[in-house]
Amino acid sequence: MIGRAWLGIAIAGCVVGLVSRADGEPAPAPPDAVALLRLDTDRSLEIYGQPVASELARALVAGRVPVVVVGPKMAVPERARLIIDGTIALGKASAITISLRIRTPLDGIVLDTLSATAPGLANIDGAAAELSAHILPLIRDRLAAIQRSSAAGDRAGGRRLPVADRPMLVAITDERHGTQAAILLGALDAAIADWARDHHRPIQKLDPRKLDRKHAAGAVAASGTDLAVGFWILDYAPETGALPMARARVRVQITDASAVRFDRVVVTDTVLGDPGLRSPELASRVAREVLGILRPHLARNVPSWR
Repeated sequence: MIGRAWLGIAIAGCVVGLVSRADGEPAPAPPDAVALLRLDTDRSLEIYGQPVASELARALVAGRVPVVVVGPKMAVPERARLIIDGTIALGKASAITISLRIRTPLDGIVLDTLSATAPGLANIDGAAAELSAHILPLIRDRLAAIQRSSAAGDRAGGRRLPVADRPMLVAITDERHGTQAAILLGALDAAIADWARDHHRPIQKLDPRKLDRKHAAGAVAASGTDLAVGFWILDYAPETGALPMARARVRVQITDASAVRFDRVVVTDTVLGDPGLRSPELASRVAREVLGILRPHLARNVPSWR
């Protein structure tokens, strides 16, 4: 079993790796940060997922690699350069295997995999330490390669011009016209404003009817910009109680000046609130979850989005 000392390391790793603002939300990731997700486990091994991840975070931070520990209901920070995730699985004769992946945040391409096996739970800390020692040089090499690629692009004149002069067309509407969905609409409107500001993209509001598939690309071209994003709230289901929670279904459409590039229904997981959390704050968390799901699709379909 994990001893008190190892649990202490786990707690320290969380404190180092996850910096929070006063409002309880994660602070923006530092440049070249690595996002570390909690490891997936069987129910019987669930209590070991966070301690193992925290041991990895401790090793990376000690090696001067910025780390953001991503909780279950948090989105991966937009400035993260790499993602580490993995599994802890129970095998034959009570053997425990920890498997890790290093992947890209935009398209999920797996760059490296590594694993370690412990003969039983009593040795799981040894397997975690072994992986920590192996993953640090891999992460350093990957970050160095990213930095070299970025520098080479700058020298070749590949640095993108600031996009502050490129507005983003945004349409938001509630298909149900219900009271609860109206709360999410307001929260989504505010979250999108912050999101666009972070990317230096001023917003121009657009009538959702102009984003029907037949005319959407023409509306973008006529605006002189390169991007329109439409949000249609299809369902929002908050539940009150000791622990408030909510789910949402939102159709999202990404359009550039030539075609509709993405048109799907985004479905959030159940987003949990703190006891006593008010409806607008819960809706804000759901809105950020919607944008977190959208982020890789937007980066993949709109080359100018950074």
